[in-house]
Amino acid sequence: MKRSLVLLFLLLYTAVALFTQTTEDKLYLILDSFLSQEQRIELVQKGQLIRSLYDQKDAVPRFTPPFAVPQTFGESWDKGNPLFLIEALYLRKKDSGSEKDVEGISQVLRSVSKLEGLQYYSSSRKKMRTLYEVSHIIADPNNEKPLPDPLDNPAADFSVYVLQKDLTFGKNIYRYRFCTDADSAGFISTNINTLKYSVFKAIEPEELQASVAVTDLGDYMLIHALTRAQFTAPSILRKRVQNSFKTRGEAVYGWFVRQYSNVSGGIHEAE
Repeated sequence: MKRSLVLLFLLLYTAVALFTQTTEDKLYLILDSFLSQEQRIELVQKGQLIRSLYDQKDAVPRFTPPFAVPQTFGESWDKGNPLFLIEALYLRKKDSGSEKDVEGISQVLRSVSKLEGLQYYSSSRKKMRTLYEVSHIIADPNNEKPLPDPLDNPAADFSVYVLQKDLTFGKNIYRYRFCTDADSAGFISTNINTLKYSVFKAIEPEELQASVAVTDLGDYMLIHALTRAQFTAPSILRKRVQNSFKTRGEAVYGWFVRQYSNVSGGIHEAE
């Protein structure tokens, strides 16, 4: 009898503790499940964690949130250790309250045509440049006719072809895989053809993957961005290619924040 009362008390105490947890308590509980204490503190204070690896062993993601979509993207690279990896985790607080809005997030990420005209800062030229001159859905690699963004596709996991022209690699075709679940939405892109830097072959087909996965925690968002690549470009050009990937990732992250803020009321840096 006494043991039953003790167990009942513990259950009630746990229930009350969970109910009375602050928003920050719940956030820290999630972050501590996959980050070290030092990483969690840095993420909360600075709003971001970023790591870049070149030609190192065990170049695998370390900041992948424990939710289905980012986990799917984090585990999708199955070609061994990539030559280059850049990983970023951002924490943003929502202005629009604690209601989850995975559908709104998914709609923004599927709007690939709105990437056209996106600007980024070129570290080599020390000025802003256009990242994507062209960005639109196509039916297949042999038909470049623009198609509407897949905003109304009800599937939780589907792929499309996207034609994109940028100032680094020129005009190329990518496969975009869109995934959505109850907590997260995102896309992962893979190059279909060989990417060239100037007159040099830089990346073979299927050797570049870039993903963005946004997890809605209610009051906060976690945005996990990952780029992995194998280079074939001459060594003298590799630094520029690496810098290009970094600035491209930052530009796409900023694009999502702006686009989502336009339709939702806004998100801002974590405090």
